[in-house]
Amino acid sequence: MPLIPDLPDLSEQAVITYQRILDRESLTPDTPGLDSLLRSGLAVAYPYTPDTYTPVQPRHAALQMMQILHTHMSALTAYADAMPDLLVTLRDRYQVARSPDDAVQHLVGRRLINERIAAEHSAARTEITAAQPGSRKPEDLAHSLERDRAGLRRGLVMRTIYHASVRRVSAVGSWASDMAALGGEIRTIQGRFPRSIIFDRRVAFVPVYTAEGEGSPEEAVMVTDPLVVARIAHVFDLFWERADLWLGARTNLPEQGLTTNPTQRAVLRELCLGRNQKRAAKNVGISAAWLNNQLRELRVKLGVETLNEVIYWWAGSPDHDVHD
Repeated sequence: MPLIPDLPDLSEQAVITYQRILDRESLTPDTPGLDSLLRSGLAVAYPYTPDTYTPVQPRHAALQMMQILHTHMSALTAYADAMPDLLVTLRDRYQVARSPDDAVQHLVGRRLINERIAAEHSAARTEITAAQPGSRKPEDLAHSLERDRAGLRRGLVMRTIYHASVRRVSAVGSWASDMAALGGEIRTIQGRFPRSIIFDRRVAFVPVYTAEGEGSPEEAVMVTDPLVVARIAHVFDLFWERADLWLGARTNLPEQGLTTNPTQRAVLRELCLGRNQKRAAKNVGISAAWLNNQLRELRVKLGVETLNEVIYWWAGSPDHDVHD
């Protein structure tokens, strides 16, 4: 890779030293700014008297300074051209030589997790995808807002999945509107989906799950193994395909020929998996009272009296085959 030479110092100190030369002061070779003046042709050493220098008319030195600048620009261009190939080569050698443990790092503490995520966010060059099944605090959204805006402005593709329940949360709605205005895409989905943040399909962050299946906010796993990251990205894509665009015409289309709405379908799927109504409400992201209201509306619409009758109808209905 080409080396970048040092540029002459154009600081105020060089101006002060130039004025001292104009005033015919004696200067030692280590006088601040003198070396830069000599290198740029703005001063020359007097050949017969030690520590004496002669100023040069700036217009005469301008051509030499422009040549120096052109040399540096050429070197910088060559450096920029060579850097990607060098980094790819080093990355490949690192992948081969490193310990397998480096590919999966256990991060403990929100500060460390946020630092690693922020570093990868800044390093991202193509795409950031995030699946956020839980609610985000207003302060967390505000903290990430400028960072996300900056990512979109530098041309990143940003796709985010939220649970459908956040459509009623004003803080998340404001964030989503800002992101959509800059080109981000936000979708929502009913039911459960795994949390993940993926940068350039190169590195992924996922939670550390407890025995009960809940992710801890104080722990995360940073994954850089290409095969594992590809798997995490594939799971994200599957849920992305099923999710509804938050802002756009698709969310306003009538559900022709269907008896149920998306919330009711999500509840019925949970119940058919053997979960009780309290657990189903939590997984869908609604209150138990709202779940009961949805089931009551469905019983009235179907003309039945019990939940068992609803589930029996659901098993053979066209609504059962809807993927949302």
